[in-house]
Amino acid sequence: MNKKEIYDIFPTPIFQYHIEDHREINSELEKHIYDLKKKDPKGNDHSNAGGWHSNNFDIINDGPPQRFIFKFKDFLKSIVTDDYGWKYEKNKARIVAMWAIINKKDSFNISHNHPNCFLSAAYYVKAPKDSGNIVFYEPNDAKSIRYPEVEKYTRYSGTTVNFEPEEGKLLIFPSYLYHSVQANKSNEDRIVISFNVEIYR
Repeated sequence: MNKKEIYDIFPTPIFQYHIEDHREINSELEKHIYDLKKKDPKGNDHSNAGGWHSNNFDIINDGPPQRFIFKFKDFLKSIVTDDYGWKYEKNKARIVAMWAIINKKDSFNISHNHPNCFLSAAYYVKAPKDSGNIVFYEPNDAKSIRYPEVEKYTRYSGTTVNFEPEEGKLLIFPSYLYHSVQANKSNEDRIVISFNVEIYR
């Protein structure tokens, strides 16, 4: 009898972690983010369309970002060492940028990636219903440009994957992975914190 074998080569992981006791830290982060917006109402103009994008946090001196990092640092270390098998040295695995985005009603984020780093993340501080899924795109451009008609989507034929935002959820993914955020259709703000991780040799 002939035997079929499948080798899933070059997989693209998205790691999900949930901070169980997130309400207290989210409340602290939300206040911190709104304070930053009050001081700098213009913010930055990157991938956001209609939303507010903060400048990078001061993760060395600001308490809320420091306490947030403490919540997931072991999870991040596990991704680097156990899942990727990269060499981990405390002073060489660094969060090199961390910022917040507030998407009000009808705001969204266009497709983009995060060059010049290895890992990126999205953490949900405030995520009302219908506030916009994050959408990840097939990293193989050729596969997305031309393909036969799909009768049944499988893990091999899909070209996008959506994740619904949920307060306390942290997604960590390869920085090369293009992603966008759907329009916020709720009447409340959607607040996300993003960050980039660099691994120095």
